Amino acid sequence: MKVLSLVNLTKKQTEKIQSISGVDLEVISPKKVTAQDLDGVEVLYDWSNTLKDAVLKSDTLNWIQVVRAGVDALPLRELNEKGVILTNGSGANAINIAEQTLAYMLMFVRRMNYTARRQDAREWKHEEGYDEVYNKTVMIVGVGHIGKMVAQYAKALGMKTIGVRRSDKPVENIDEMIPMEDMKKRINEVHFVVNALPGTDDTVGLFNQEVFQLMSKKAYYINVGRGKTTNMDDLVAALDNGEIAGAGLDVTTPEPLPSTSPLWDMENVIITPHDSGDSIHYGERAFKIFKRNLKSYVENGEVVENVVNYSTGY
Repeated sequence: MKVLSLVNLTKKQTEKIQSISGVDLEVISPKKVTAQDLDGVEVLYDWSNTLKDAVLKSDTLNWIQVVRAGVDALPLRELNEKGVILTNGSGANAINIAEQTLAYMLMFVRRMNYTARRQDAREWKHEEGYDEVYNKTVMIVGVGHIGKMVAQYAKALGMKTIGVRRSDKPVENIDEMIPMEDMKKRINEVHFVVNALPGTDDTVGLFNQEVFQLMSKKAYYINVGRGKTTNMDDLVAALDNGEIAGAGLDVTTPEPLPSTSPLWDMENVIITPHDSGDSIHYGERAFKIFKRNLKSYVENGEVVENVVNYSTGY
């Protein structure tokens, strides 16, 4: 069985894959890969847009494992029609994204978003309203791997947690789970709203003027999901009008955020360049998911971890 990896595997990782019986592994950089390299490939580890046409024409490709959690950049409809199994790296970046989410919260309550700007001006100044996250309530919208980790960290800091997702099935560290249709009814109760949603047709523009106006004026909006889930013009207006206290944005629309965006000049906004998913540990965690899936695929003919549901897009 031919396996093509577009990920530059370490020597140890390569040996682990080659130790799986029947696997013929080839590793090629996504910058150098060509359509011909896909000939006879049954399993593709990671994605490159340069291979899109070859993938859709392939008679042998059966399974694609992407490194990242998001799959909205892939031709999902066409892959589904071809019957290609798609799995992702969901969960591999949960720790680092959750840590960065907590960092936004802590910076806001400790006023460090202001202090950091004062440092550039060599200005020693105490701010007003220093607070704590302890006993605050966070609403986590999208309780997947990332949302669950955010909840774990939040509970460790003495916070109260409300989870929002399609299913209201109980989850550890979530004090109360509510369905998506109840989000607007409860959003005015919380101090932080964490958006950890995937980018799908159902989530585009979900956070808009109506939602921001329902939030407490003392609440902060944090987006570590996908930029297109937020109406950026409505967010700017909400911040300008004091409808929310501030925003922590790791994702925006478009990306990079244009230099002309008024968000850059707002002291109550923390902007990071879509880097919450980056970690020196990410590659190894994602590889372990792939290795477990590959072993199952070879031995049992199926993959069982992080299988993408084409109908939901995640």
